[in-house]
Amino acid sequence: MSEEKSAVKLISLGGKSLFFFTLLITLLAWITHGTLQGVLGTLSYFIVGFSCLFPWIIPFAGIPLGILDILGIFDFGIYGLTLEMAHLDPNWNNWMPVVWSWTVSIIGILIDTILMLVIISWLKGLKHRKKEPKSNLALVNCNIIDGNRDSKVINNGVILIKNIVKEDEETAGLIESVGEADKIEIPSDYKKIDLKGGFVLPGLINAHCHLLGSGKPMKLMNLSDETLKKIMNLLATRFGKKMVMNMMKKNVSNALNAGVTTLRALSDPFYLDVKLRKLIEDGKFLGPRLLVAGLGICPTGGHGGMLGFFADDTGEIRKRVRTNVRKEVDCIKILSTGGVMDARMVGEAGRPQMTVEEIEIACYEAHRGGLLIATHCESTEGIKEALQGGVDTIEHGADIPDDLVPLFKENPKSLRGYTVLTPTISAGMGLSTLPIKDSKITPVKFENAKLIEVGMIKGLQQAYKNGIKIACGTDAAVPYSTHYGVWKELKYYLKYTDMTAQEAIYIATKNTAEAIGIDGITGSIEVGKSADLQVVPGNPLENIDLLGEVTSVFIKGHLIKNPKLKKVKKVEKCEIKPIEI
Repeated sequence: MSEEKSAVKLISLGGKSLFFFTLLITLLAWITHGTLQGVLGTLSYFIVGFSCLFPWIIPFAGIPLGILDILGIFDFGIYGLTLEMAHLDPNWNNWMPVVWSWTVSIIGILIDTILMLVIISWLKGLKHRKKEPKSNLALVNCNIIDGNRDSKVINNGVILIKNIVKEDEETAGLIESVGEADKIEIPSDYKKIDLKGGFVLPGLINAHCHLLGSGKPMKLMNLSDETLKKIMNLLATRFGKKMVMNMMKKNVSNALNAGVTTLRALSDPFYLDVKLRKLIEDGKFLGPRLLVAGLGICPTGGHGGMLGFFADDTGEIRKRVRTNVRKEVDCIKILSTGGVMDARMVGEAGRPQMTVEEIEIACYEAHRGGLLIATHCESTEGIKEALQGGVDTIEHGADIPDDLVPLFKENPKSLRGYTVLTPTISAGMGLSTLPIKDSKITPVKFENAKLIEVGMIKGLQQAYKNGIKIACGTDAAVPYSTHYGVWKELKYYLKYTDMTAQEAIYIATKNTAEAIGIDGITGSIEVGKSADLQVVPGNPLENIDLLGEVTSVFIKGHLIKNPKLKKVKKVEKCEIKPIEI
C-alpha cells in the first residue's frame, strides 16, 4: 500500500471514530438532560474540556495544580470553569460533566507524567553527554605504571595529552609524551593537572561483559522459557528498548567511573549495544570504549538463546554471522556449550551443543569479515572442539589437558594463529559460594556453578603455567559480577596463580587489548595511544585493592573528576569468600 493511500485510510478512520464518539456523547447527553440545550451544552463542554488539559501538562506543575482542582471540583478550577463556559449547571446529579472532568484530569496526569520522565531523562543525558576537552593536558606530580609486563614505575612522572588538534592532524585525546618530570618540557598551552602523588595506569579492560545486567541477583533466569519469551517480547517494544538502553547506559557509566575504559560486550538484545557504541563514538554520551558482538549465536535449546539467535546447521549459522556483520558489530559471539544460568539438570553446563563443523563455519564467516570470534565454552571437550573449529577466544574455560596447550599457542584456523583464554573467575564465584537464598538460583544451577567455577580456576592455572595468552573478563551482568568490580578479577589471579600484581595489571590492560585486537589504540601508556587512564591513591603493585579506589578517570583525553559509582546494594551486603582449590 502506498504512503498516500495509507494516509487517506488513517484520516478516514479518524473521522469515523470522531463521528461515532460524538454520536455516543449526544445520545448520553439526551438521556441525561432531555433537551436540545443540554445536548449542545454537553458537546460544548467536551470541546472546552480538552483545552483544560493545559494546566496539567505544565512539567512538574500540572499534577499538583490538577490535584488542587480535583479537591475543589464543585467550587473552582477546571470543572467550574468548563461548566460555566458550556452553560451547564454544576450539580452532583449532572454526572457527565463530573465523569468528563475526571477523564480530562487522568489524561492530564498521564501526559504530565510522561513529560516529566522525558525531561528527567534528558537532564540525566546532559550529565553524561561528552563535552570536548577545551585544552591540552599535562598530568604532573604522579607515578606511572605504563601497563607493560616488565616496566619500572616512573616516579615524579609527566604525561602530556593532546586534545586540541587541527583538521588535518591526528585524532584528539592521544598521549603525546610520557616520562620523568625533569626530562619533559611542558608547553605553555597545556593545562596542568596535579595528581598529588597518585598512581596512573591504563584503564582496565573487561573483555567479557553484558551491558544489560548490573550484577544484581534476581530470579529472572529461573522462569520458564515461555515466560522469558513474553518478557523479551515486552522489552522488544519501543518503551521496552528505551528502558533497556537506559539500563545499559547506567552500567557502562558505572564501569567507566570505576576505571574500566574499554568493554567488550558479548551478546546483548536488539543490537542496542551497537547503537550505544555509536552514541559514545559520536560524543552524544560519555562512556567507555565499546566493542560489541550484537546477538549471540547458539543452537535451539542452547545456552543464551533468549538474548540471541538460534541456528541449527551450517547454513543458518552462516546467515546469522553475516547478519551480525551487516549490523556493524566488532566481533562475533557463539555459544558452543551449555551454561549455568539456564541449565535444567546437573552437568548441562559445559555440555557441547555445537558440532566442530558448525563452529568452523562460524569462524570462517567471521574471519572473512575480519572479525575475531569468541565462544562461550565451559568444558574440556568443548574447548577441544572450539579450538579445532578455529575460535579466537575461549570464554570461561575449563581444565586444559597438556595435549591442548599447543593448539592454543598455534591454531591455524584462528584469525591470528593463536587462541586466547578469558577465564572469568568472577562470573561463578558468587553463584558457587553464596547461599541459594542470596544468589536466587535453583539447586541445579548451584551445583552446576560449583563445577564450572572449579573448572575455570583450573583453566586459569594451566593457562598461566603453560604460557597461554589470557584476557581479562568478568562476565559482568551475572549475579554478583558487577561492571564496577572488574579489579577483583585481578585479585583472583593473585590468589590462584603465582602471578605478580604487575603481571595481573599487564593482563588486564595491554595484554587484553592485544587479545581483542585494539592494542594499537589503547591498553598501555605509550606515545600515540589513546589517553584511557585511571588514577588511584597508592601503589597497586603493593596493594592490588587500591584499584578499587579510583580518584580520576581519563577516556580519550577527557577527564572525569571525582568519579562516582552506583553500587548494587544486594551485592555489597554479601561477603564472597573465594573457594579453595
